Amino acid sequence: MKSNPIAISRRSAALALAATLCASLLGAPAAQAQSTAWPDKPVRVVVPYPAGAVGDVMLRIVADRLAAKYGQQFVIDNRAGGGGLAATKFVADAPPDGYTLLLNGPNHVTNLGLYRSVPYDPIADFVPITHIGSSQTMLVAHTSTGFKTVEQIVAAAREKPGAMNYASSGSGTGTHLSMEMFMRATNTKMQHVPYKGGSPAVVGLGGGEVQVGFSSVPLVQPLIEAGRLTPILVGGNKRLTGYPNVPSLGELGMLNHDVEVWFGLLAPKGTPAAITSKLSADVRAVLADPAIAQRFDKQGFSVVGSTEEEFGSLIRKEAQRWPALIRELGIQGG
Repeated sequence: MKSNPIAISRRSAALALAATLCASLLGAPAAQAQSTAWPDKPVRVVVPYPAGAVGDVMLRIVADRLAAKYGQQFVIDNRAGGGGLAATKFVADAPPDGYTLLLNGPNHVTNLGLYRSVPYDPIADFVPITHIGSSQTMLVAHTSTGFKTVEQIVAAAREKPGAMNYASSGSGTGTHLSMEMFMRATNTKMQHVPYKGGSPAVVGLGGGEVQVGFSSVPLVQPLIEAGRLTPILVGGNKRLTGYPNVPSLGELGMLNHDVEVWFGLLAPKGTPAAITSKLSADVRAVLADPAIAQRFDKQGFSVVGSTEEEFGSLIRKEAQRWPALIRELGIQGG
């Protein structure tokens, strides 16, 4: 008796389908259990900035609390240099298992305008977790200049265009963009002196190598207290509690020219939603603690603690704003 090839084919297909369904049903709980158990080993957070930089300090405050909550270490992996391209690419290529994360800031999107080729897509290659916080920039002047107000700096810059110099932490960084936007708002021109990082820039400012510059508050605060730098202006829409007599960009009508120096957590594309949602909620819970808010405020940071959707919206908005403006200004990555 001959076998019916059609019947055999149907039986084979049915068996194959059953095997696939069984594998799916068995695999789904395993994957779900893996996400639920996260983290069961140390978590690496790659930071494209040196230790002690604003984003690094902000992350460490939060990471200590997360480590205590989960009973697992959050290892801060500082990979500074190259505009953060290599560090960001490293995370984009990492296994999407929740054990390699990225702490990034504005350069996550500004690099699109600074470099001809960027080896990652800041939106498509990552899952936003939460916008941890922002850091106010502050315009300071070396005390030898005698500058005490914005008006004095603007008047001097207009009197001799290009004669005054300013420091930044590097081409295309937040402090560089802050001054570019300030010059655009005030119709002034000053000479850019880029340093290799925020700390060297502040050393240059404190030593009088340059006359003015934007910087993060924690870096310039010791030199302000020592009487070597004078605070002139803070970014954002409100004055800082530690500097109640220093005006903000907002009250001077220049908020449209503000540069928000934000920092947030991201994961590689494909990281399970169970992990990213859990981490987002737990980071927000940490940031809701008044003691953490107080530590942030003392450093000149603002707590944000956004949802995943809100952080994703911020990144898309920044990606639409900065690359085009950077190209318009003719700024190139260092």
